[in-house]
Amino acid sequence: MAQIEQRPKGPDRYEVDGENIYLLGSQCSACGAVFYPEQTVCGRCAHRGSKSLRLGPEGVLYTWTRIHQSTSEFQTPYMLGYVDFPQNVRVLVPLVENVEPTMGMVLKLVLATGPKMAPGGEPFELVHGAPIVGEERQA
Repeated sequence: MAQIEQRPKGPDRYEVDGENIYLLGSQCSACGAVFYPEQTVCGRCAHRGSKSLRLGPEGVLYTWTRIHQSTSEFQTPYMLGYVDFPQNVRVLVPLVENVEPTMGMVLKLVLATGPKMAPGGEPFELVHGAPIVGEERQA
């Protein structure tokens, strides 16, 4: 079994398990609603109990946009996409550069730098969505 590593080097909450990246969300122990980022109080039923839940490592691109103007802590242009994960949650994630996204494409979570910059001006390492090509797709 691969060793699980948590890396809080940016604003994302995620785990690296072997070659797979997982966002860390939560699931309400009362109604089963799933959230990212982790929530202590359910946004659906207000229950105060949840368990941690890994999201990913793959999802389907629901929609996307290219950002050309932003605040100073973001390098532009960059792309953001809403990704539907099999754990029944939709999450907004940056998309890797040099790819032309299409709605419905299968994405895998990967680590890449940017677009958010740390206070010192260096780019954060963030979880991004990257298209899956050929045999990469998990069963």
